[in-house]
Amino acid sequence: MTVQDVPGVPVAQLRDPHPVVTIVVPMLNEQGSIQACLDGFAKQTYGTSHLDVVVVDGGSTDGSREWVEEYSVEHPWVRIVENPKKKASAAFNAGLAAAEGDVLVLFSSHGEPMVDFVEQAVAVLLDSGAAGVGGRYLHIGTSPTSMAIGLAMVSPFGMASPHRTVTERVEVDTISHPAYVTDAMRDTGWFDEGLERNSDYEYNHRMRERGHRLIVDPAIGSIYHPRGSLRALGRQFWWYGRWKERVVRRHPGSLKVRHLVPPSAVVAAAVAPIACAWPAGRRVVGLGVVGYAALVALAVRRAEPRDHGADALTLAACFPIMHGAWGAGFVASVLEDSWKAARAT
Repeated sequence: MTVQDVPGVPVAQLRDPHPVVTIVVPMLNEQGSIQACLDGFAKQTYGTSHLDVVVVDGGSTDGSREWVEEYSVEHPWVRIVENPKKKASAAFNAGLAAAEGDVLVLFSSHGEPMVDFVEQAVAVLLDSGAAGVGGRYLHIGTSPTSMAIGLAMVSPFGMASPHRTVTERVEVDTISHPAYVTDAMRDTGWFDEGLERNSDYEYNHRMRERGHRLIVDPAIGSIYHPRGSLRALGRQFWWYGRWKERVVRRHPGSLKVRHLVPPSAVVAAAVAPIACAWPAGRRVVGLGVVGYAALVALAVRRAEPRDHGADALTLAACFPIMHGAWGAGFVASVLEDSWKAARAT
């Protein structure tokens, strides 16, 4: 189904070969990363005369807001808007409301665009006729631990998201560091501010339900700096899994088979001690453990951690942390919602 097949939905296709591009950057206490992010846009091959960078500040107290204000004096294409709700979804909405461009990019303050990021995003929008495009992520850490986390996140075994492993242009269900045709966003509506995480995935699902196409193309590139500790990684993926369940509950059609694997593994691990009471159960559990360990070892070997300044054991630990935390967060959200529903009856 395409947008032309949806009654009453206007065709949202970019036609201007050099449109104004609004770049929305949510920020909350990002003194350590915001300069690299904004400097990346200052160096774009697209130029800055058609850039409109909107830093959406959630009430920073580390001096990052003041730094951006000073930066905007010499770079008038940068401006600040407020985000009193402090949520990412609210920041996206504030940026959409303030957008002046025909293209709107959502970009993390932890990220850095490749020098031709905007140029390539506009080119792919024009060439594909899609409503939204994304590209590949390069995860670059600043320590052996963060490098290991970055390698785990780009591994197909770690995360199956196409923006982390893409090698050719492909139509997808969601995009990261997305560049949207602004008219398509106005047709889709606002981000759901009831979601503290995964509001972008939910938004992309609604956009596709409207008939708009989303494309990932490896020509569009950006750098992302991953978490610096395994504890932070676990916390990050716990919340990812928890809020993914909320999105799936609201939009059952957004559920993919890959979403069921981590929570199924968590449930299996929970019942494994009971299963081990029987010889057959012990064999099944043993095969599962050995099989998973073999997959981890294979993923570590393919990632070549030594060549990237990462520790192999840390990389090996990342996979069960990511899978386990995501799955546990998903299961916890299912149980919590089920308990609330039972109490309400």
